[in-house]
Amino acid sequence: MTQVFAISGMHCGGCASRVQQAATALAPGAKVTLDPPQLTLPDGVTLDADAINRALTPLGDYRAKGPLAVS
Repeated sequence: MTQVFAISGMHCGGCASRVQQAATALAPGAKVTLDPPQLTLPDGVTLDADAINRALTPLGDYRAKGPLAVS
């Protein structure tokens, strides 16, 4: 199962890089994109938005919403 979360607050490559590092620490293989601003977790990893937001809060004003899609 793959989960996709919208990520608000990302506006540049530096933002995406910071979010990518946090996401990778939570779930190796996670993928962050800037356009659209989202986080895709690898198959078999299940997290909720609260867990992701706890990892993002120290980095800045980034917030996960979702999951938008589960496949």
